[in-house]
Amino acid sequence: MIGLFGVQLIGVQQLGVDQGTFWSQLRSSVDWEDVREVSWKGFVFGIACSLIAVNEGFRAEPTAEGVGRATTRAVVNSAVLVLI
Repeated sequence: MIGLFGVQLIGVQQLGVDQGTFWSQLRSSVDWEDVREVSWKGFVFGIACSLIAVNEGFRAEPTAEGVGRATTRAVVNSAVLVLI
């Protein structure tokens, strides 16, 4: 939703596209199947990244350094998962 708002802001405010034309063309160009796919992808990635973070948190040493390392591992593993 934020991406759509940003595109609308640039298109209408910066480029001078008519707002009604913008939304009409957007509706005709975007298929609802694409919206569902993106929503599911975000949901699955959110759950997977949360599970990775929880797992790393449980395995962390109970020191500030251990928590820092676990956080770094969680971020790196989540990024690799999303890239794959």
